[in-house]
Amino acid sequence: MALLLLAAQSLMCADLASLLPSAKTNLRVESARLEIQKSEALLDEAKTAYFPTVSATALYKKKDKTPAFEPNKIQGAEIGAQISVFDGFRREALLDALHASMSSATHSLAQEEQNVLMETIAAYYDYLDTQERLNVNKEKKIEILSEVERYEVLVKNDLATTDILKSLIASKLETEYDEQNLKMLLEKHRKHLELLSATAIREPLVYRELAMPVFSTLERHDLQSDRSKIDILRNTENRYTYLPSITLEAKHKYMEYSGYDTMGGTNLQPLNQNEITASLSMTLFDMGRIAKEREQARIDTLKAQNLLDYKIQSLNNDAEIALMSIQTSQNAYDAAIAEEEARLEAFGFIKKRFEAGLVNTTTYLSELTNLTYSRAKARNARNTLQVAKASAAYAYGIDLMTLIKDEK
Repeated sequence: MALLLLAAQSLMCADLASLLPSAKTNLRVESARLEIQKSEALLDEAKTAYFPTVSATALYKKKDKTPAFEPNKIQGAEIGAQISVFDGFRREALLDALHASMSSATHSLAQEEQNVLMETIAAYYDYLDTQERLNVNKEKKIEILSEVERYEVLVKNDLATTDILKSLIASKLETEYDEQNLKMLLEKHRKHLELLSATAIREPLVYRELAMPVFSTLERHDLQSDRSKIDILRNTENRYTYLPSITLEAKHKYMEYSGYDTMGGTNLQPLNQNEITASLSMTLFDMGRIAKEREQARIDTLKAQNLLDYKIQSLNNDAEIALMSIQTSQNAYDAAIAEEEARLEAFGFIKKRFEAGLVNTTTYLSELTNLTYSRAKARNARNTLQVAKASAAYAYGIDLMTLIKDEK
């Protein structure tokens, strides 16, 4: 029975260990995965340029006016094959570009997975933060309710004035108002987290701490994807060339001719015919059109390279700041914990004096509010620290799945 209860509880609870793997299957990631399939199809299509094209044609022709020695009716069929022997390395440039395109799509998929994981982590801790603020608010509400009940008895027995009771009731109503707002915010975070993780969220979510990432050289998938896109542009340049094209074509025809004078057999048209054609073509003069197209492609390559260099500098700056934010968040968390402990001790002292009638309601409620705020602040600081770890790992291109700690 205990095992069944434990299993049921594990199914209801969720944390990053269960949310992140499912997030890698959401619709945004699946859309990026389809781009790889498209690149594979384009590559397979481009490879067909090395194979011959085989075609078959049926022909029927009839003329109402022809010279006596020309057939006025022709019917038959032909089958032929054509192959490009050389096309000025245009096919090779296209294949290289498509290989680079597939590499770009692969890295784009990996980067999109990391994008979704980062957003899921942020949404997870936003949800936890709101959930914990709601719990702290409930603790405050329980504390106030107990005092309301106590003062209702005191007022009923003329041992206390109603102004204290009214202050407590007003504070209780304010706490209930905050509770409703937090519930609405929690629902908003829940729906956002469900969308990202492609998982139905069942409360409660379990807090999970992230491991400290191991930092190295910045190498993100989006940078690798951009480098592959530059390779696409470089190979596109090579498709603009004045080199010649060589084509080989072979045909076999079977034709029947009628309605003409064979001139005693000297003008007899053959029934079967084999044709072989080799052709070489090249552009000799085009007012520099191909050269200008190649120059435009080269400029596109230089533009993309400059944008990539700028992006690398920007990401390096972001990575350094993200790394610094971990220590800042750790300091904020340590300070928040110390503040919570101090507030808890102070509230215990004030509560005893309030129950003894030595301090007024305003002082008591003020100290209770301070304690509630410090508790929420400590939880928020803890969650912010985890997001800072994930943000730094994301900035450096570290797989966010490696931050999930193995809990025994």
